[in-house]
Amino acid sequence: MLRLAKLAVDKVLTTPVETSILYPKSGGNLHCFTALTPCAVLDVLAPPYQEAAGRKCTYYNDYPYSSFSTGNGAEISGKEEEYAWLAEIETPDDLYMRQGVYAGPAIQV
Repeated sequence: MLRLAKLAVDKVLTTPVETSILYPKSGGNLHCFTALTPCAVLDVLAPPYQEAAGRKCTYYNDYPYSSFSTGNGAEISGKEEEYAWLAEIETPDDLYMRQGVYAGPAIQV
């Protein structure tokens, strides 16, 4: 099943960089990291993914908006380049995540 997604932010981050916070209900929580140079990414998830609690981590392939007919009633407002179709996929074989407990200073939002 395809889902329509709208791009919220597309930018290159360089050091030093402020913390980015993603909220599922305001701006979305779909994200993709592409390294332009060797680097490490710390992606802190709070609360952590836990399928039994309804917090499933889902992975997608994305396709340009123009790849599929819009006969399904999907309306867009803005440029086509700001939209993509998402198709859910299984967890990638090359994905590596390490779970841990955050022991740093308190985070205020």
